[in-house]
Amino acid sequence: MAQKEKNSDNYIPKLEEKIIDLSLKLKSKSNELNAAIETNSKILGKLTHNLKNPVGVIFSFSEMILEDLEDYSTEKLGKHMQIIKNSATFSLVFLDAISKYTRVNSPNYSLKTERLNYSELVNGVVNDFKVNAFEKNIGLEVNVTSNNIFLTLDKDEITQALSAVLNNALRYSNENSTVIITVEETKNWVETTITDQGIGISETDLPYIFEEFYVINTYSDDKQKCIGLGLAIAKKIIEKHKGKISASSILDKGSSFKITLPNS
Repeated sequence: MAQKEKNSDNYIPKLEEKIIDLSLKLKSKSNELNAAIETNSKILGKLTHNLKNPVGVIFSFSEMILEDLEDYSTEKLGKHMQIIKNSATFSLVFLDAISKYTRVNSPNYSLKTERLNYSELVNGVVNDFKVNAFEKNIGLEVNVTSNNIFLTLDKDEITQALSAVLNNALRYSNENSTVIITVEETKNWVETTITDQGIGISETDLPYIFEEFYVINTYSDDKQKCIGLGLAIAKKIIEKHKGKISASSILDKGSSFKITLPNS
């Protein structure tokens, strides 16, 4: 009888610990579910808000063309078709950004890592932007401390993250300026710094630039509408690689983004 009471005394505390543990896990999952619902609601709202206007433009101009096709001059038709194309292009770019953002925030998101030459990867990303930089009369300067920096990375994902930061630097750089990309290796880290001489970011906006859908300028100088997801996606990818990204800026003088990845 005494043995049963002793076993019971031991069992009850263990049961209470399990109940507490399960309760905490349930609360954690509930918080994750609520966060997912909130995120999905935000995405749906942004989809509706950002696509309503371009889809409306496409519909309106298509209807105008179909109704008066016989009276359309070649010049007028070309202008209206360009408007339709611009609206469709923005819609596709926006949907692609939403798709990427949803993917990197999915619980099932995982990396396909491999050992690769990071120096070559950075140079490859920069080469992809040379035409764009040339068209805007912006110089691209690359400084890499070593041509053989090998890291374990997901090539496609890191390429996307670097491209998002470099694209922002070019979009908001002034003509006849230079964007400098520097890669430095230490024992534990590899730091990539992308510095521009563009419009800069105010102290008020700087703490929020990595938040999803946070837009400082609705349109860039080339009249492209900003979506506000590029840096948020880049941050998720870099953090998934156990790295970090930070930014510093002086308004009207330029910005500097530092990407730090573990040297492993």
